[in-house]
Amino acid sequence: MEHEQLAGRETPNVSVIIPRDTLHKFNSFGFKHLKPALFPLPFRYMAALWHRGKMPPIDAYFGPGYYVFTRFVTMPLLFSESAVVIYDLSFELYRQYSDEGNARFLSKGTSKSIRQVNTVFTISENAKREIHEIYSVPNKEIIVATPAADQRYFYRRSPEEIASVKAKYGIKNNYILALSNLEPRKNLDTLVDAYCALPQSYRKHTSLLLVGVSGWKTDKLFQKIIERVKQGYDIIRPLEYVSDQDKPAIISGAQMLVYPSHYEGFGMPPLEALACGTPVITSDNSSLPEVIGKSGTMLDCMDTKGFTKTMQHYLDNIDSLARKAAIEGPAQAQNFSWEASAQRYWNIIMEKAS
Repeated sequence: MEHEQLAGRETPNVSVIIPRDTLHKFNSFGFKHLKPALFPLPFRYMAALWHRGKMPPIDAYFGPGYYVFTRFVTMPLLFSESAVVIYDLSFELYRQYSDEGNARFLSKGTSKSIRQVNTVFTISENAKREIHEIYSVPNKEIIVATPAADQRYFYRRSPEEIASVKAKYGIKNNYILALSNLEPRKNLDTLVDAYCALPQSYRKHTSLLLVGVSGWKTDKLFQKIIERVKQGYDIIRPLEYVSDQDKPAIISGAQMLVYPSHYEGFGMPPLEALACGTPVITSDNSSLPEVIGKSGTMLDCMDTKGFTKTMQHYLDNIDSLARKAAIEGPAQAQNFSWEASAQRYWNIIMEKAS
């Protein structure tokens, strides 16, 4: 493998295998140290071959090396070593909240892939424990490399920026923020019920803002929201898709972020809220205690009354809790580093590629 000098250290050149019709999108990210390796077929054909188990060995085309497969399952190799990245095991542990077709594919593909690799990367200590217990992967073969909230980007935004972004998305009141895909695992049904149980004097000045794309199995949730809105409850969604550029201001402008998820592989929205100094309430399950530490309040995900009581307490004490969150949140977020996680990847890659 070729090497180059980077910041005084020798690092391997890394190529990202992409379908030939995605080159423009890849280049738009402006990667400095990643190079594209073009698969000769467009995405739809590459995906079709992969899902049908008819993908030819990719190292026969791209050459021997150390291959890291970043989305749960591997592709065929002839003479190369590989690793796989597993973000969570929701498709095994909480299948009732997953798209059934995707869950079947991941369950079968992940189990097969783990037998083909000698390293598994994952994103939390909780996910590591689950991978070890469910697939019997030795702990020494599971490497935890967490995500992080880049605090050059996720930080408390000014009142002027917050006001501008609120106006852009048609947000008029103060708001409690839910930031996630709209899917059953995120447990937004419980949050809607908890919000609607707040006394009217609190809801009069505070909306429930749902930010996130629609996922699967959402009919029940949307029907509940429609009924509650008809009854006068102030549950809103932005007028348009919230851009990444505007997300820190949306988070900064919230009275609090409430995240009652049934299960997470990591939990990026709570971490981003901590980095922005926004008070956080989450569930107490899976990886969320790792993310939150002592910088938020955690509850049983099905404790609707507990969420109502805690949100009311936060609203009653919002000034002092906001000051506390502005100090403790960013400090907790600093415990997670993209650089440290990248180094863990590099260490394995260098070891295997040498």
